[in-house]
Amino acid sequence: MNADGNGPDADERIDEETSRSDLVHERLHESPVRRWVLLDGNRYAITGLFSGVVFAAVAGIGAAGYIPVADPDTATTLVASIVGGTLPFITIVLAINQLVLSQELGWPGDLAERFEGMVNFRHEVETIAGTPVSPAAPADFLQLVVDAVVDRTERLRAETDRAAGPDHADAVGQFVEAVTTEGGIVSESLEDADFGTFDALSAVLGHFNGAHLYAARRIRTRHADELSDDALETLESLVELLGNLAIARQTFKTLYMQYELAHLSKLLLVVGFPTLLGGGIFMMSYPTIVGAVDAPAVLLLLVSVVVTLVFLPFTVLLSYTFRIASIASRTADFGPFVPRVEFEEGTEGTE
Repeated sequence: MNADGNGPDADERIDEETSRSDLVHERLHESPVRRWVLLDGNRYAITGLFSGVVFAAVAGIGAAGYIPVADPDTATTLVASIVGGTLPFITIVLAINQLVLSQELGWPGDLAERFEGMVNFRHEVETIAGTPVSPAAPADFLQLVVDAVVDRTERLRAETDRAAGPDHADAVGQFVEAVTTEGGIVSESLEDADFGTFDALSAVLGHFNGAHLYAARRIRTRHADELSDDALETLESLVELLGNLAIARQTFKTLYMQYELAHLSKLLLVVGFPTLLGGGIFMMSYPTIVGAVDAPAVLLLLVSVVVTLVFLPFTVLLSYTFRIASIASRTADFGPFVPRVEFEEGTEGTE
């Protein structure tokens, strides 16, 4: 998430129940309506919503008398200009397909290396999480990693309860509270997630970013002398699990982006053909329709429907671009770097 109630986006607020410290970032909550439009909403429904806005705008402007629907030249010129703007979508589709194919194609050596890397990553997660075979479904795999993170965090709290020093106990307590709270939110979201890639990705957007990894590493450095060997071992496995969780999130984001871009290019072609055909037929037949129909309301309805139709490729691209851009911006803080969070740095926090 990107801004709190004191920032430029007034519809976002800071959860008052979340612990605040320079160790753990402040979790932000945005408007459900905004998140539905940008991320969680069905893209077909969003496209229909945008198309409805276009139809209402054209009908409203026409009803106010600013679109002379009885003049064939005006209506056909409007539609022709929009249809001409849809032709560059062919270039967009080709560019999208080239981008997707560039990630899919490869020689046997490259593909074998990629496959081996994925297998090694799964084996590493299975070893740390203590499971013989990790799930293949994205949602279940993320659930496994999140549960392992929460388990190690609770184990860390149990192993450090006997440690002396209020500063140490307070730092670990704040960290444990933040991680377990995040884990509960993500686990609840993953329970309702289907096997689709985006359902799993959506559950971890805005959660378990690099701030948690940074906090765990700083606790390990600052309080190494106060921690037992078991606590240090637990903290080390927790750091590895948080790193694996970041890698898994980026991996599923890549898979989703490839699928979404491929689906978008196919959808643009499917929508673009009837748009060009319908727009062309309208431009050729509208002068005859004007002569045969003597009802301005009917002509206005026809023009509004046709303009909405020829705008359809733009609304499709807009709805999908909203989600793709939002995902990219919310997963930009990959790994140990947290560009949108400020910490109080100190010399004792460095390694």
